[in-house]
Amino acid sequence: MKAKTIEEAKSLAKGKSLEKQYKAEAIYIIYCNRTKYFYIDTDSLIRLWEQLIGYYENGTYTAEKSQS
Repeated sequence: MKAKTIEEAKSLAKGKSLEKQYKAEAIYIIYCNRTKYFYIDTDSLIRLWEQLIGYYENGTYTAEKSQS
């Protein structure tokens, strides 16, 4: 799934994380600099042009810590 804004991405990820089939599985929110979209997926594979924003698990959001 993809979204234009972080708010839309968080809403989609939270809804998906509450679905029975994704119980106890993390739903990642990844921003792609190349396409300028947020992607929601269960695959946490990050490519060079992407940035992990955070993830939902069982409806609970966890922000990714910055790598400063």
